[in-house]
Amino acid sequence: MAKNKKGKIVATSTKLFATQGFDNTTTLQIAKESGVTEPLLYYHFKGKEEIFTDIIKRIFDEYSTLIKSLPQNPATQFEKISNLIRLHINIAENRPNDGRLILANCPSKLKNDTHICHEVMQQQHDLITGYLRECLETGNANGEFDAHPVEELIIVILCLLNGVIRKKLLGRKTDSSYEYTAIDFCRRALIPNPNK
Repeated sequence: MAKNKKGKIVATSTKLFATQGFDNTTTLQIAKESGVTEPLLYYHFKGKEEIFTDIIKRIFDEYSTLIKSLPQNPATQFEKISNLIRLHINIAENRPNDGRLILANCPSKLKNDTHICHEVMQQQHDLITGYLRECLETGNANGEFDAHPVEELIIVILCLLNGVIRKKLLGRKTDSSYEYTAIDFCRRALIPNPNK
């Protein structure tokens, strides 16, 4: 029963931090909306910052698991990149509070290199750039891609993903063309055109 209450506190905090921000959310509000007392909240967590840290770590752990669970041996490297784009759009559509929480609360904390947001965002950056680097280098080596310079293209693809995710999180849920457009953009940018 206590574990269920802790889960309710985390879920409620995620929603509140995502919709009104960390600074505008109080432990009393979290407790009330979670259906627990404030002393019980403090039994599970030292305070709001510990709840936030727990949520950020959980989001990254789940994200990391999803990236690592993508098919590792598809027919082409382009398919791996397409899978990555689809995954990010799926996350934005199905876990909007996670994305909104990060967008609303992490940018202002990134300059503090000891804050959990800085640590997790760096880990996420390293994970995704490593994934893309492997795809592009393998695709270049086997002739599937003409993707140069690799490091700059990684940044462009990251910016594309970032923009699409932001639009999905802040736009209408019915927008469905982003997936096709983002994948088609990458296809045109990476795969050599035989007619040139």
